[in-house]
Amino acid sequence: MSRSFSDPRTSPEGPPTSSAPSGDDVTLRPDADGDADAPSVSQTAWRGRFVGRFVLLERLGRGGMGVVYLAYDPELDRRVAVKLVTAEGAGEEAATARLLREAQALAQLSHPNIVAVHDVGRVGTGIYVAMEYVEGATLGAWLRERPRRCHEIVAVFAAAGRGIAAAHEAGLVHRDIKPDNIMVGRDQRVRVLDFGLARSSGMRPGTGEGGSSRNGTLGAGNLDLQLTAVGAVMGTPVYMAPEQYAGALADARSDIYSLCVALWEAMHGRRPFAGDSLPELADNVLAGRLVETGDARVPA
Repeated sequence: MSRSFSDPRTSPEGPPTSSAPSGDDVTLRPDADGDADAPSVSQTAWRGRFVGRFVLLERLGRGGMGVVYLAYDPELDRRVAVKLVTAEGAGEEAATARLLREAQALAQLSHPNIVAVHDVGRVGTGIYVAMEYVEGATLGAWLRERPRRCHEIVAVFAAAGRGIAAAHEAGLVHRDIKPDNIMVGRDQRVRVLDFGLARSSGMRPGTGEGGSSRNGTLGAGNLDLQLTAVGAVMGTPVYMAPEQYAGALADARSDIYSLCVALWEAMHGRRPFAGDSLPELADNVLAGRLVETGDARVPA
């Protein structure tokens, strides 16, 4: 299939015409950098490929369980972010169906502090999620730009909390709240993003039900990386709630806990629990063993 498309970064007329197969021709497989979820078609470049009606333009980075691309929506003449998420292992079809249902649920959310989901669909062995493209900085980058006053930090976290609360009202739990999943846009609006680990709670927020799934995943490693293996504890260790370490299903309280860990870090300039390995960190979190703040200063 051959289509012409416009790249809004170049000119109103767009880039040269490109032969771009549809999303059905895009598979999810490792690329040259070893990313398991990057799209590839007969080992050709992914730029200009269609996923649904969206044209992939540029890779933005990795998120929870997937790779995110800047893309172009030719029907509405706008840039969007497209995330490709794949389900692997046993029960792949059932897992893909679950991911699709949860993405569809996210698409029903409409809140100024949540990144809008424009479209979802199947692609290869997984799904794609087309989202609002936000220009700005992650909360982590925003905090590093310059010293922030206390009221600035509180205002940003309060806005993020309102977005998270809206998701909870809809029965959705994020499961991976952290500074890199909160954006401060150039328009100064705060948005929660990357619901790649989000799932329907299947309960009213706060019931705390869930099955045990803790295993050897908690070995030494990068504490800032997400744990996303099937059947394992899921989230980013330094921000995870105690119940996530214990193998229980995360609920609304887990998101609130993670947001508060990030707030502590923003205020004190350090994280509330020490640990050079996952087992050490988990032990301190489960014991409620906070670090000494010492001379760390809370912003004025």
